[in-house]
Amino acid sequence: MSDYDKRLFAYQMAMALARGMRSKGLISAKEYAKIDTIIANKYGISSCSIFR
Repeated sequence: MSDYDKRLFAYQMAMALARGMRSKGLISAKEYAKIDTIIANKYGISSCSIFR
């Protein structure tokens, strides 16, 4: 598994948790979007990526 694949997997796992929190109403859509940006930056995932 390449470094990018590992980072992508970590990003997807973190966002799965955030989606769960969003679906339960624990966070707002605005907070979810902020989390997405922070996590993508943390793992080096481009805003143009098809995986976002």
